[in-house]
Amino acid sequence: MNKITDNHFLSTFPPALMRDENMATLGKLIAQELYITAIETKKNMIYANIDTLSESCLDILAYDLHIDWYNYNYNIETKRAIIKDSIRVHQKLGTKNAVETVLRNIYNEADVEEWFNYGGSPYTFRVKINIRNGGLTESEIKTVDEHMKFYKNIRSHCDKVFYNMINRVTKRTVSYLTVKSILKIKAKEN
Repeated sequence: MNKITDNHFLSTFPPALMRDENMATLGKLIAQELYITAIETKKNMIYANIDTLSESCLDILAYDLHIDWYNYNYNIETKRAIIKDSIRVHQKLGTKNAVETVLRNIYNEADVEEWFNYGGSPYTFRVKINIRNGGLTESEIKTVDEHMKFYKNIRSHCDKVFYNMINRVTKRTVSYLTVKSILKIKAKEN
């Protein structure tokens, strides 16, 4: 991408006007202001720069976007994921995808299973959440329930929430095989 400088803007100034000293000075001033405006414009691209925003900017942005499942105590990567998905969640309110996205932003591994997939009563669902290493406090369990109620379809009801503590560990193993064979040859007598 080309870097914009004040000389870049000045190069588009008509050469006939550059011969006049007053016009050349005016051209330089305009070029400098356009350069400053171009730099300032980049600061307004907040949503595109979520990965580089400070935590305090993320908190302000979450408040401005009315992200109801946002918590100021989450780590910065969780906050970024929540903000990135917030518009999609608001567009899909009342769907399995909205509930799943909100819970996955917080717990990474969360699945919503609809009634016809597990043989439940019509318009019910169940949720499976991997809470990894630690347990949940009572307030965290209440928060999960609140998130589900807010983002689910009004007619649907949650049958159960399963909290799994599964740690995925990658182990590397090496094996080798040795083959030893003994060949016995027996002479045949005539």
